[in-house]
Amino acid sequence: MAISVIKQILFILSSLLLLFSSVAIAEKNTASFDTLKILGWVEFVRLEPWGMKLSARVDTGANTSSMSAYNIEMFKKNGKQWVKFSFDFKKDSEERSVEIERPLLRMLKIKQHSGPSQARPVVSMEICLADEVREMEFDLVDRRALNYPILLGRKALAGFALVDSAHAYLTKAVCGHVKKKK
Repeated sequence: MAISVIKQILFILSSLLLLFSSVAIAEKNTASFDTLKILGWVEFVRLEPWGMKLSARVDTGANTSSMSAYNIEMFKKNGKQWVKFSFDFKKDSEERSVEIERPLLRMLKIKQHSGPSQARPVVSMEICLADEVREMEFDLVDRRALNYPILLGRKALAGFALVDSAHAYLTKAVCGHVKKKK
């Protein structure tokens, strides 16, 4: 008899705990949902600190973000591993290139649909997206043959944005940049 009462009390307490934790999680998700930005499937971004304005493909099917890079070289600086690479961009319909050096965060193994896996260096870059500067990780790969030099994956968008795949360029990438008069 006493064991039966204890089991009922434990069942009621467990049910109440489960109910209250579900409500708390729902309130947390609802609160953050209201603050998320809505992005299109393509958005303007700016590479900081240069302020280079580029189109980036937003791809929730990709886990990580990628940045176009070629002439990728690893080197040591102050005892730490760094990466140097070239990045192409357009300014006033003119092709330009900039050389970027960043600390190496890690090597990422990417599984290919066809062919062997690739090992790509991962660096951290500041990006202006939806009028907010954010630190994001990018794996480096030559994307010059693709339409967009930057691909934003799920990790870059998590807790920050939702994607409306029916639209493009829903936000601006201002972040304090002033357009120069010609």
